[in-house]
Amino acid sequence: MPSDRISPVPPPDDARDAALARVHTGLSVVARRGATRNRSSGTISHVDQTLLRMLADNPGARVVDIAEYFGFNRSTASRQTAALLEAGLIEELPAEASGSSRRGQPLQLSTRGQDLLSAQAGAMRDVTDRRMREWTTADVARFAEILERYNSGPEA
Repeated sequence: MPSDRISPVPPPDDARDAALARVHTGLSVVARRGATRNRSSGTISHVDQTLLRMLADNPGARVVDIAEYFGFNRSTASRQTAALLEAGLIEELPAEASGSSRRGQPLQLSTRGQDLLSAQAGAMRDVTDRRMREWTTADVARFAEILERYNSGPEA
């Protein structure tokens, strides 16, 4: 007897699961390729790059905002931002009249952080361009469309 209800969860599909595993592996490789390991050599890790990108997009964010954005504990956000402050990649905005603590202090990229994030993005673009050099413009455009669709989907 057919049902008029649509199941919100699709039935198990081995081919889809295998394809999703390939997507996950591919995205992990892309993320690793875009990351470098050492702040002192003028490069930044994937984690640092992600935090810097968040602050570039949200100047004035506080540690609590960073923790909420990434869904992790405030102490983790505090340690991460302390390391970026020490490295001179971010800076505290002038304290408000309330004399807020560091945890409540608004943060922004420093000039050095902006330069490093920009250089990292340029280097990643160069890598992407080299890897896709043999792709047709249509292939690159289709890949971009798929990534845009993926990135605009609902958060899980």
